[in-house]
Amino acid sequence: MPHAYEKTHFRRLALALCLWGVCQTAAAAAEASPGCTVNARTQSTQSIVDMAGRTVVLPREVKRIATVGPVPVINGYLFALGAGERIVNGLPSRFTQSDRWHLQTAIAPHLAGQPVLQGQTGSDVSLEVLVKLAPDMVITMETPRIKTLAAAKAPIVYLEWGNAADIRRNMALLGCVLDRTAMSEAYLRYFDATLARVRAALAGVAPADRPRVLYFNPHTMTTPLAIANWWIEEAGGRSVTAAMARGGTAHYSHEQVLLWNPQVLIVSSPEQATAILRDERFARIDAVRHARVHVMPTGIHSWGQRTVEQPLSVLWAAQRFHPERFARLDMAGEVRAFYRDFFGSELSSAQAREILEGASRDGMPGRRSNEK
Repeated sequence: MPHAYEKTHFRRLALALCLWGVCQTAAAAAEASPGCTVNARTQSTQSIVDMAGRTVVLPREVKRIATVGPVPVINGYLFALGAGERIVNGLPSRFTQSDRWHLQTAIAPHLAGQPVLQGQTGSDVSLEVLVKLAPDMVITMETPRIKTLAAAKAPIVYLEWGNAADIRRNMALLGCVLDRTAMSEAYLRYFDATLARVRAALAGVAPADRPRVLYFNPHTMTTPLAIANWWIEEAGGRSVTAAMARGGTAHYSHEQVLLWNPQVLIVSSPEQATAILRDERFARIDAVRHARVHVMPTGIHSWGQRTVEQPLSVLWAAQRFHPERFARLDMAGEVRAFYRDFFGSELSSAQAREILEGASRDGMPGRRSNEK
């Protein structure tokens, strides 16, 4: 029978081994956390961990960037970091068939002449074109593409946008990779300060006084849950789709919309608003009866979708949900300041109003270069 000392020694040894394993696991987890550190850089390369937990080795100076998947969304990050001129591919065809995404090429005019990697957002990427573009980094927000894109032999960085917290991680990661940390930090300070302004203005608003809101496409009867529920709640509304599964796209019937009976309806285009007003099935909804059907602005991307313009989305929506609390808010001025500070574009008041009204945009100024 083992001596008491041996038992104690064995227990201590087992505990030490256990703790060592925990520490190793924690260290591995820390290593897999998204980030970019100066210590991981050499004269020619830098090592980062992307949002998929993958270690990616990039050139020390990333000068050529390809964006794949939701291209306008990814481009927005690069515009805000003063790196739009580094994008080497053009917009997928669905974004050039109308002038709705005109600001993408107004801010970065060179995009209009760049090779196109994909026809639609979800379509296959031309690896032949990608190889010829020779990017220093390929950015995507679609995990299934990582393996496919690897055939091009270019470093692939995955960004995630499942919730608002991912905006912070994406911006911090790209700011470090592109040596634009000061700009990413300035954006995040603005993001936090804007949300704080709205929350302060909404202090004391009872839950019952927060309107029922539906952001949707009346043609497909769908809502993008990943971000819509968030900005509706932040703006002081109650999203009628909040109880549905998080992430992805919600599908429902006209009958369900009648049961929800939203007090505010928000759509993505004037055409969708017209379709609602002409559809007798929506006539009995509170939002239609009280003329509270609104068109979400579109800047570099629709403000109701994933976009770095999200703070503006919250401000705009809050003014529509609670006009009495935001009576002095100058949205055109907010838009002009944002575009000046983060996109380097000097908009006139008329151009800012066109964005807010979802109107056709012509003659938008280009972006001031922030490249060194």
